[in-house]
Amino acid sequence: MKVYDKEMYNKQESIRTVIIFIVVFLLGFFAGYMAHSFNETHKPENTNSTYIMNYK
Repeated sequence: MKVYDKEMYNKQESIRTVIIFIVVFLLGFFAGYMAHSFNETHKPENTNSTYIMNYK
C-alpha cells in the first residue's frame, strides 16, 4: 500500500523546478560566454583604415 504525502510531493516538485532553472541558466550562460569568446577572437584587426593616395 502506497502512502501519498502531499507535502513531500510539493517539495520534490519545487526542487525539480529549481534544478531545471539552474540548468537552463547555466546552459544560457555557457552559450553566451562561448558566443562572446567567438566574437572576440574573430574581430577584424582594423576597421577604420585611412588610405593615402599619391597622384603624380
